[in-house]
Amino acid sequence: MTTATHEALAGVVAESRAMRELLPLVRRLAETRSPVLLQGETGTGKDLVAHWLHYGGPRRDGPFVKVHCPSIPEELLESELFGHEKGAFTDARHSKAGKIEMAAGGTLYFDQVQDLAPPLQAKLLRVVEERRFERVGGTRTIEVEVRFVASANVDLADAVRSGRFREDLFHRLNVVPLRIAPLRNRREDVLPLAEAFLARERDRGTTAAVGFAPEAAEILKGYLWPGNVRELRSVVERVALVVDSGEVPAAALPPQLAEQPATLWAGRDRRPTLRDVEQAYIRWVLDAVGGSQTRAAAVLGISRKALWEKRRRYGMS
Repeated sequence: MTTATHEALAGVVAESRAMRELLPLVRRLAETRSPVLLQGETGTGKDLVAHWLHYGGPRRDGPFVKVHCPSIPEELLESELFGHEKGAFTDARHSKAGKIEMAAGGTLYFDQVQDLAPPLQAKLLRVVEERRFERVGGTRTIEVEVRFVASANVDLADAVRSGRFREDLFHRLNVVPLRIAPLRNRREDVLPLAEAFLARERDRGTTAAVGFAPEAAEILKGYLWPGNVRELRSVVERVALVVDSGEVPAAALPPQLAEQPATLWAGRDRRPTLRDVEQAYIRWVLDAVGGSQTRAAAVLGISRKALWEKRRRYGMS
């Protein structure tokens, strides 16, 4: 294992079993050129793992190029990826290298690859298999040496089964699959992560707070974190703005963190039924993720269709 690998992973929180099992794999994979597919819910840290894979290995001095597939309009994505020659289309006044060329000698990272349009999936397959392509409007074949990393916040195998993603491309990207566990399944990491984020805010001069009071720590550890590590980081950044020094008290935390589903029927004169519990939990998850059906289904571990059926059954708008 190289010194660079150690440096890339320095300060990583790995108290939970899931993270302690993941990091040795990342260390080994950083030394290879094999394609890696990262899967996990939004906010679990897939981007961070992609950076570890690049900066922890021999490609660390090469470029790390990220393609956020949903943010680039479909009609522009081909030119963004493959580049274009002068005159290839109306506004192509100059030849331009695409992101594949820009990543030569380094890593090309496809974030949310499930949103890649089917025609581009076919063209990307050739690049992954042969490491060669042509620019839009060009005839010259360009060869490129690049490592491919992709991520998806849905089960890509399900996308294959439903016909939304090419099976052959899935198998080429899925040479080494890594699944990033949601934060609710690695509770041991919550408080160390919160403390690390708070330390970062101290370094920035935002706060002089030195930790979390016991009651605040229990709330952090008990919350289910549907927004995962990203949500936890946002909460700590918000807390740092209102707590100047000392320990962060429970009162400084957003109130919804203490509103677990089990408290939603407090004061009732009967014990909740399974229907009550499921309905309350679904409502709570939907509120916690801002009403997003896709994210709520991911947190609940069911399909969007199954979530729709449950909402219809319970009369939930």
